[in-house]
Amino acid sequence: MSDSREYLIKVDLFGIGRLHGRIIRHLAPLSADAILDKMPFVLRGRFSFGSKSYWTLPGMELYKGPNPKSNKEIKRGDIIYNPKTDELLIALEDIKMNNKINKIGEIIDHLDLLLNARNGLNTKIARRTP
Repeated sequence: MSDSREYLIKVDLFGIGRLHGRIIRHLAPLSADAILDKMPFVLRGRFSFGSKSYWTLPGMELYKGPNPKSNKEIKRGDIIYNPKTDELLIALEDIKMNNKINKIGEIIDHLDLLLNARNGLNTKIARRTP
């Protein structure tokens, strides 16, 4: 795979709608490749404890550590892999994490659909064609 390659994805929130995004491989190549290899996958999503700062999909089973571009800052719409907790996150607001995370992509549209989700909602992530 080429380092500068971007992969279009779709995030289906069962019963609510679909988000579109992209995985940007050069941001965290090992994490991005591991996630792309697992696609399509369905996990139960939930909001961060006590707030709607981010939507989390725990139990990715990737176990890829931080890379040289890892940091603690997250911007609204970012798709993040958190190596400490082995979960995929979609940021709903700008926040600062307690540990370093790997940004792997971003949501392009319909991010506000996540605000209608409830904890335990099945979330499917798959590649999409342009």
